[in-house]
Amino acid sequence: MVIRQATQEDAWQIADIVVEDWKKAYRGIIDSEYLDSMSVEERYQREVQRYQIYRVAAVGKEILGFTWNEMTEDEDADCEIIAIYIRYAKRKGGVGRNLFHDSVDLFRAAGKKQMIIWCLRENAEARKFYEKMGGTVYKTGMHQWGNREYDMISYLYQLDGLPLDR
Repeated sequence: MVIRQATQEDAWQIADIVVEDWKKAYRGIIDSEYLDSMSVEERYQREVQRYQIYRVAAVGKEILGFTWNEMTEDEDADCEIIAIYIRYAKRKGGVGRNLFHDSVDLFRAAGKKQMIIWCLRENAEARKFYEKMGGTVYKTGMHQWGNREYDMISYLYQLDGLPLDR
């Protein structure tokens, strides 16, 4: 597995991963009507315009997962993993851990000190992962998808306190 900057050729697989992940991981959390309305074709139109913001984990031409990282300058943190998605069938194989550490390495190299990640409060699998990676529950908030607002929770990481090993 190699982690690299996404290319335009990766956009379809990125869109497929997002739609598959949402439909499987968020079933019972996000309204079914919203999930059922998601399509890879529609998502691809978005991803083909912004693929350059992602880093992907790949084996050959197969994308196993990706991250969306941002440098921020707010009161909470100076960097954020906006999204981390793993192809559903590839979960539990270290892809998420490797992508997480890749993000941390990039942020550290840029001199960043404090990272934040937000997720749905009801997403127990993601929360368990973020806590395992050393995050501390920080703030709560709300986010709207479709016609409904959902409870969100954030995890804060002190980058100088995270282990360097994989």
